[in-house]
Order: sequence, then C-alpha cells, then structure tokens
Amino acid sequence: MANLITSLSSRLVTLLALGLSASTCGAVRLDPDGMGQVLIYPYYTVRGGNQTIFTVTNHTDRQKVLQVEMNEGRNGRQTLSFNVFLGPYDSWSATTFSLSDSDEAYLLPGDSSCTYPKFDTLFLPDGRAYQPLSPAAYTGQQRDAGPGTYDRSREGYLKIFELATIIPDTPPAIAITPGTNGQPPDCDSLKAAYTTTYWRDDPKRHLTNPTGGLSGEAMVLNVSAGTVMAFQATALADFRTDPADIPTGSRNSVVNHSSVDLVRAGLDDALNNPVEGFATAVIDLPNRRQELQYPQSRAIDAVSAVLSADAVNINYVSDASVGATTDWVITFPTRPFYTDQAIVGTAAIKPFTSIYPGAGGNESTASMLVPYSLRDRAGRRVSVAPATNESVDLRFTTQVLAVAPSINMVSLAGRPLGSSLGVRLSPVSSGTRRDGGWMTLDLLRYQDGASIANRSLRPAEDGTAMLGLPIVGFAAVNYVNSAAGLGVLANYSMANPQRRTQDCRRNTLSCK
Repeated sequence: MANLITSLSSRLVTLLALGLSASTCGAVRLDPDGMGQVLIYPYYTVRGGNQTIFTVTNHTDRQKVLQVEMNEGRNGRQTLSFNVFLGPYDSWSATTFSLSDSDEAYLLPGDSSCTYPKFDTLFLPDGRAYQPLSPAAYTGQQRDAGPGTYDRSREGYLKIFELATIIPDTPPAIAITPGTNGQPPDCDSLKAAYTTTYWRDDPKRHLTNPTGGLSGEAMVLNVSAGTVMAFQATALADFRTDPADIPTGSRNSVVNHSSVDLVRAGLDDALNNPVEGFATAVIDLPNRRQELQYPQSRAIDAVSAVLSADAVNINYVSDASVGATTDWVITFPTRPFYTDQAIVGTAAIKPFTSIYPGAGGNESTASMLVPYSLRDRAGRRVSVAPATNESVDLRFTTQVLAVAPSINMVSLAGRPLGSSLGVRLSPVSSGTRRDGGWMTLDLLRYQDGASIANRSLRPAEDGTAMLGLPIVGFAAVNYVNSAAGLGVLANYSMANPQRRTQDCRRNTLSCK
C-alpha cells in the first residue's frame, strides 16, 4: 500500500508539473534573452545627420518568412512594409538614411537576402538599390491631423514579425537559402510565387508555424559627429502558437502569411489557441506569475499587457562641464490601436484617454500629460517651479524627452538625436543640483476631471487589469570632451535600456 501511495503521489506531482508547464507555454511574453517571433525596435531617425542601422538574425536551422514594417512616430502610421526571407542562421540588415536634413528618408538593405517586393526603385552609383519611405498612409484619403509631408517619415519606430517557417527543400526554401558564395540562388522566383504560382492561391503552401529564435539590434550612427548609440530590439516570444503544434513548426495552423500585399501582420494578431480563439499574456511580477487570457478580438491587449508599466525610469547626465546630454526615447508601440481615430472612432480605448484625430483635427487634442520626478545623485528630489508643472506631454506614439534639468527652458537644438518629436522638462527651482541623477515617469496617474485616476488596461477574462501604459524605450547619452587649445575632440556615446515596474489589479487588490 505504501508503495502504491508513493507511486500515485509521484504521478500526481508529475501531472501537476506538466499541467503548470502546459499553462505557461504558448503565451505572449517578453523574452529576457532578446529572442522571439516579434521584434520591436523603439526608434529610427535620419535627423541631425543621423542614420539608423538595424539587424535581424535567425538563430534557428529553419528558413523563415519575415515582415518588416516601419512606422512614423506621430500616429504610428506605416511608412514602409515588405517581406524578408532568411536562411538558417542568416542575418539581414538595413540602414535608414537621408541625403540632407531637408530630404526624405530612405531604406537601404545591407545584404543580399531576398525581399518581396524587390528593392528596385532607386539605385546608388555602386548599383545598390534603396527605397523611399512613403507618406501614403497619412496623406490623401488616409490623412490624419498630423502633417502630410515626407519629413514626417524621417523619425519613428519599426517592427519585424515572423510570419512562418519554410519547409526544407521546397521551392521557396531552395530559392532563398544562401549557397557557398553567400548569395540566395533565385530571389526573382518569389515574384512569380506571389503573383502566378504556389502562393497566389495558397499562401500557406510550403510553410509551417513560426518557431521564434529571432533577435534584433540597432544603432543610431552619426558619422560627422563621431557618435553611435546601440540598443536591442524588444523581443516577444510565442506571439502566435498552437497547443496542438507538437513539435513546434509541424503544422501551419497559425501561419500569418498572405499573398495579398495589402493584408499585413500587426501587433493585434497575437494568437495562442486557433481553435478556441484567444491570446494569452504571461507577465512575471515580483514573486508571482500572471497568465491573462483575452479573446482574439482583443489580442492587442495581450501584447499591451506584456509591455505594460506603471512607472519607468532611467539614469541621466546633463553636465555642461563635460558636454554631457541625455535623450530619453519613449515609444508606445500598441498606442495606435487605442487612439488612432481611424481605428477606434471618436473615443480612445483604455488605458489611453485621448484620440489622435483624423483629417481636420488638431494634434493638441492627443495631449497626454504624464507626471515625472527627478532625483539627484544623493537621492534628493529636484523640484520644478511651480510644482504644478511637473509633467510632460507625451501626445505621440514615439517621443524623445530632453532630460536636461535647467533653471531656464532648455533648447532642443543640438541634442544627440536631433528629434522633431522632442519634449522638454519644466525649469527646476534655483539652487538645486541638476547635473545628473535619475528620472521616473509615472504612467499610472492621470487627471480625470477634478480628480486623479489610475490608468489600467481593459480587464482579462478573469477580471485582472494591468496598470499603466504599454511602453518601450532607452536613454541615449552623449559626452563631448574637448582639450582646450589642442584641437582635440572626442565623443563618447551609449544607449541604456529604461527600467520599469509592473502591477495589476483584480477586484481592487494588487496582484503583487
């Protein structure tokens, strides 16, 4: 009897472990090692002499179909979208650049990996093809309240989605896999695949579900200034999964590939059970893991829950004696799904409170005041004057905060990133130490009429609501050292990820 009880107990423990494992796999989550199915790059710019180089790497032994989407920073409208095909252990890179500060932005691929559509619009003297970023998504019939100029596309963020893996030894796998010379043998065959042959009528042919294993890096490079600020892409793992897909990549049930150019993947396409139709988010809070389930119609909430923060903070340096400046890049990658009037109508969706209006509207109505606090290196509060001005207006999807505490209003000219989406802090009180310390954005509190309210996402099916706002970003720091009289100039630059805290509520109680 004792042996039977021991055996049953052992089996029960095993079954419980399997159940716990099954409940936490196949859910959208942030990957701490920076690898996943979706990569979010919080920033690109071609302003102020900068160019942005970004790279994606396939760390698996399977060929993959990816979608690259670039978005302008004001309302997150698309400026360029295309597919990239990677062989096993393959990388692809590209550069956003501009010929002058008054010219439009362009994208130049950095290697020979296949793309569709093919880059064949413009050519450099050495024969390399590049493509202009387009204003089509915010002009004409698509016009919103923002400027309808090419200049708007010069700054924003980008996303890369894994649409599917490719079955080995099939026509697309053979066509796109680099040979011994490092070149894909038949990129031209992809046009026929989309327009006349296998993918025209069956976009899932030769494809299986995404398997992840993508990583991404980027850097903002300024050749003339001698600065480079490198940062990692935020990786979402298990963005689209099927619990019946065992081993992963053996079915095509959640393949998100389309033969129609106008149907593109988005952050609202998360899916973790194609039969029951839901998306699940996994969030690791202190001493507790939250698994939140959302209906497929609200899949964007699963992504927002994973990216949510009730506060974010960075260390900064703003010291004229060493030429030190700090720019804080802040991007709300899911924001358009809650605030773009063309998507949501006349009212914003929680956790955001103001829409970005359509044509004829005024961008000022998208205003979102976010409280902040500064502390010096001794931990003392750096106060502003008057104290009621201790907030910043983060009305755009991507913004660059000039962290430059000053008694006077600091100019945005000459900042490291040269952003036109820049915002400034209020002047600080005189006599305070302000050359360095750390800064916090309070993403939880906002003014609701005459009272202070808390921001929260729409609740998951169990009633749990993540607090704050979905956000990614980093701090760009630059030092300029000049040796007087010697003509020596040296720049030192770096990019540091922002830190965050997370919390949620269920029936008014904290989840922590």
